[in-house]
Amino acid sequence: MLEQLINGIKGQLTGELQNKFQLQPDTASKSVDLAQEHVKEGLKQQATSGNMGGIMDVLKGNKGPMDSSGINGMINSYVSDLTTKLGIPASIANQAGPFVITFIMNKLSGKVSGEGLGQSDIMGMLGGSLKDKLPGGLGDKLGGLF
Repeated sequence: MLEQLINGIKGQLTGELQNKFQLQPDTASKSVDLAQEHVKEGLKQQATSGNMGGIMDVLKGNKGPMDSSGINGMINSYVSDLTTKLGIPASIANQAGPFVITFIMNKLSGKVSGEGLGQSDIMGMLGGSLKDKLPGGLGDKLGGLF
């Protein structure tokens, strides 16, 4: 589901990166692909570290993306990769990184709110079995949802 969501907004987000940050079309497209990896891995990391409640606060609109330490961690990692993997100057990456991750999280939040998705739905869209990775046997306690 995350991949479908990002594929659905990729054209819009790529255009925003070209217009707001003067990125070349190829670099803008690669930036969105890289953001998808960071969001997916960041959400998995938050889930396995026991902070899924904090992420759900963001996804349900109770907290802004920039108010979440988990999201800020995703942004910092993404900004670093924009400069090291794609060669985007740090001055641009520091502006584009928060914009892209916040944009994606807001779209994901809208989908979560609009479709009434819960924590198990979010975990399902991250793919793979997270049951064994959840702390304290939480996967077993949640009835095998993961």
